[in-house]
Amino acid sequence: MVAAMHGGAQTNAPPSQTSSAPVGSRSYSTMARRFASRAAGSIGRRSYSTHQPSKPALRVGLIGARGYTGRELIKLIDGHPQFELAYVSSRELAGKPVPNYTKAQINHVNLSAQQVGELTREGRQAVDVWIMALPNNVAAPFVAEINNAAAQLPPDQQPVVVDLSADYRFDTTGQWAYGLPELHRASLRNSTTGRISNPGCYATGSQLGIAPLLPYLDSTRLPSVFGVSGYSGAGTKPSPKNDPNFLQDNLIPYAPVNHIHEREIGHSLTRLCKPEYPFGSQNPLKVQFSPHVAPFFQGIALTLHVPLRLSMSVKDMVEVYREFYQGERLVHVVESAPLVRDNSEKHYAVVGGFAVPPHGEDTGAAQLAERRAVLNVTLDNLLKGAATQAIQNMNIAMGIDEYAGIPLTDKPTMSLD
Repeated sequence: MVAAMHGGAQTNAPPSQTSSAPVGSRSYSTMARRFASRAAGSIGRRSYSTHQPSKPALRVGLIGARGYTGRELIKLIDGHPQFELAYVSSRELAGKPVPNYTKAQINHVNLSAQQVGELTREGRQAVDVWIMALPNNVAAPFVAEINNAAAQLPPDQQPVVVDLSADYRFDTTGQWAYGLPELHRASLRNSTTGRISNPGCYATGSQLGIAPLLPYLDSTRLPSVFGVSGYSGAGTKPSPKNDPNFLQDNLIPYAPVNHIHEREIGHSLTRLCKPEYPFGSQNPLKVQFSPHVAPFFQGIALTLHVPLRLSMSVKDMVEVYREFYQGERLVHVVESAPLVRDNSEKHYAVVGGFAVPPHGEDTGAAQLAERRAVLNVTLDNLLKGAATQAIQNMNIAMGIDEYAGIPLTDKPTMSLD
């Protein structure tokens, strides 16, 4: 039965290639240390090193290939030096050739949860990594079958599972690592379960924008995020939010309260907070989030207002962010406001457009209420907001170069000063 589920003749991927990630360490920065003494500490950031031994191609099973993210994953795996597609499952596309994949001729199949479990029992000769690119509340039967089958396998045959839905982003059991590497790299590398929950697109950009300021937040006020996404974020199922005609000359607000990404942003940032911060499990950080859909296809623009308990200048903010993301190849810090069109189809996020209200050093009550940082974040919702981040997480989980198979651009192009 397993042989029958292969969509067509397959060949091995190109031989494994070796590469290494940047090696080094850094302090939080002179500026950040000075602020830390005023704001009770800082979040440590450090680089890392990897060793990538020569190994055969790693086989990937993709469940849910019809959506935009699934398509991007196929293209990234096609260009990856070590991953190859073993199964590409889609109910609607079953029997049709997989496009944008040149390593082998492979057809879509329609795998049930039970069939996924049966393949898992074969160990890594069948599948090394399962990717769940499914809508929310759909992945559980597949994950349950994988877990049941994997329980009978030795440690070296255990598959990695990366889930792109929101189903496991709020996990409190310790079974699922949260897959935002720039903020949670240590927990990803130290995970013993091989279960990774890929963050949401809005949540990725919002957390990258807020995280460097966690030591300086005013706990009496909420950070606010105004988000605008391209209509690919609304998926492929027809609706007004992905109808180009309805969106023409339009901007559609939706889910003004309790959006799942709003809860995800606060929940995940709370996990980054140190004991000396005013936030924790008994007092979780919350944010205000206002999502919108725009007429462009892909990309996200975020404007963040972050309340501070001390005054910062724009120069201070730029230094804090540059130190925090030093060495991170998929987060660029710029001074000007990043634009969606410059970041579309790119694999990195851009943080910039730093601003503060005037008279920030005034200690009067009115000015205390105005102490805030304003900044912008852009990223591609299908790439760093989804598919690229999944590849990043898979690389970490498999012990290879974190950036393998991810096209990198050293400097973003900014067109607005």
